[in-house]
Amino acid sequence: MQENRLLTVSEIRECEQFTMQKHKLTSVQLMEHAGKACAESLFFGDILDFSGQNVYFYVGTGNNGGDGVVMAIHFVEDSFSSHNVYVVVCAPEKARYSEEMQYQLKRWQKIEKKNETAHTIYYSTDNHPNPTREDVIVDALFGIGLNKPVTGFFADVIGHINESDARVVSIDTPSGLFADQHTPDNSAVVIADTTLSVQFPKVAFLVPENACYCGQVDVVDIGMEAPDNLNDMGRYLLVSEAMSQLVRPRPRYAHKGTFGHGLLVAGCERMPGAAVLAAKAAMRGGIGKLTVHTVKSVCQTLAIALPEALHHPDDNEQYVSRIDWNSLPDNITAVALGPGLGTHKQTVSAMKDILDTVKSPLVIDADALNMLAENKTWLAFLPPCSILTPHFAEFERLVGKSSDDFDRLDRAKQFAQRYSVILVLKGHHTVVTLPDGRQFFNTTGNSGMATAGSGDVLTGLLLSLLAQGYTPEHAALLGVFLHGAAGDAYARDNDSRTLIASDIPQYFPEAFEELRGLQDWETKEDSKRAEGLMLSKEERSEP
Repeated sequence: MQENRLLTVSEIRECEQFTMQKHKLTSVQLMEHAGKACAESLFFGDILDFSGQNVYFYVGTGNNGGDGVVMAIHFVEDSFSSHNVYVVVCAPEKARYSEEMQYQLKRWQKIEKKNETAHTIYYSTDNHPNPTREDVIVDALFGIGLNKPVTGFFADVIGHINESDARVVSIDTPSGLFADQHTPDNSAVVIADTTLSVQFPKVAFLVPENACYCGQVDVVDIGMEAPDNLNDMGRYLLVSEAMSQLVRPRPRYAHKGTFGHGLLVAGCERMPGAAVLAAKAAMRGGIGKLTVHTVKSVCQTLAIALPEALHHPDDNEQYVSRIDWNSLPDNITAVALGPGLGTHKQTVSAMKDILDTVKSPLVIDADALNMLAENKTWLAFLPPCSILTPHFAEFERLVGKSSDDFDRLDRAKQFAQRYSVILVLKGHHTVVTLPDGRQFFNTTGNSGMATAGSGDVLTGLLLSLLAQGYTPEHAALLGVFLHGAAGDAYARDNDSRTLIASDIPQYFPEAFEELRGLQDWETKEDSKRAEGLMLSKEERSEP
């Protein structure tokens, strides 16, 4: 599977050096590639409206400032527009300029003498521009190399930018923001409307604490390459091209036994909806058969809401109290538990019985996670590669409070490695942490999915994929991606704020179809299997 890597600052520096060595480029030439690509992305994007607005490039004294000057040069020299272009040099007294920045400034000064649309302003508290709502500010003060909080002179510059009504575009990262670690609370940070990230996205763009700074993030390809032996940090983006290769073909002569039999333990008298939502998602996810163990009243609701599901009623009328394994079908291929269960002491006992009985990977969500949090010694008995799906509060109950979002990521990694589980930390960019410590950030989903029951739907989909024979790792990655993609498919047809959890499974077909359209089978055997022309011996046998 091909992943989009999320690199640390030091790793990106390795890529810069590798690219320059491989293509025999100087640092000035690489800067030229970056500046030109960002200028084109800005000009041909949807930020400039060609109405004669001014464009202000706020540049620092380092190489990020050099990128900004190169952009300004291309705006003028390539006749991108008739905009007035200002290079606002932001340098405190006795500041040291990088060699590359000095070189670009000299180029700019020559252009300024020949072109009446080119201007230079040296920023001070008494001498600075005042961009209006119609103008655009390009923030090129600091890049990814920032290693201390922004205070003093540059904090004043950033405050000036943030107080402006102009559109703000940050180059590589909003100035003041740390690219791969928590940004200190006392650091001034540019609040960008758009961030043009050079070559690679940054982890900082994907955590909630930085949501107000980055705006829309566009990754600009400048031709930078990573060496084959790059020892990256083990963080990746989930992208459609990679996820499409995980979707298994559906053999033409398959039967319901081909696609597994899942057991869902969910619901109680006062929370029947969670079981219904999870069950519907499991069926829409392609499972062959589904049995739901729940209380009798929920079974009655299921009979109406989802007649396709099998029922296994609990002896108790109000909550799940025990599971009679002898009366269950013997062909169960996956088990999920948690949605709407409640935490009655008999339900807690039933969960312990599940942990003692089931040796294959489980899907554990909601109240089942809360029971684990109250009985942490049970964590050691989880079947390897079980999939746990906490939201932030549930995760905090499991591992304790995190000091910031990067600390939470580290804790997730430590937890997954310690207990050999797959941790799905739910959020806008849901993070899937595998037992080997690799972390995958989801790129699908929208704010409409922040609604009651959305997590229950994810649990059902994960159960469905696991029952069908997907590995736990692939089930977690694909399930998270498809879940978000279905929410996005809904949002293409409707206002996302109107989404409710039961809408999500209705868009699973569209989410699956989008991935199938991207599949690239490499062999004839793959192609035949994709068309359902070949079946294994096991697939040909009846259940």
